[in-house]
Amino acid sequence: MTLKMQAFTNVWDALEPDPVIRANLKLRSALMRAITQWVEASGYTQKEAAAVLGTTQPRLNNVLKGKIDRCTIDRLVNMLEAAGQHVSFNLAKVVTAA
Repeated sequence: MTLKMQAFTNVWDALEPDPVIRANLKLRSALMRAITQWVEASGYTQKEAAAVLGTTQPRLNNVLKGKIDRCTIDRLVNMLEAAGQHVSFNLAKVVTAA
């Protein structure tokens, strides 16, 4: 038996065959990374950051722990906007800016 190696540009390309679900996962993970970076740079505790982001500490913890199945795009965008991070996107890349 011969094993075939395949390269992927994104983990979701390797894990999710459905292109619609895959696109959703890519967007949510990019937003979650942006929130995580903002929290780390802010110096806030999780409770303080959650208050700024307009959410609860347990919901923010879901983001920080990578629990993608518990995060909606709407909620993630709202959190970033509450932090003053304008969210915009193009079909190739999600971008946040202060």
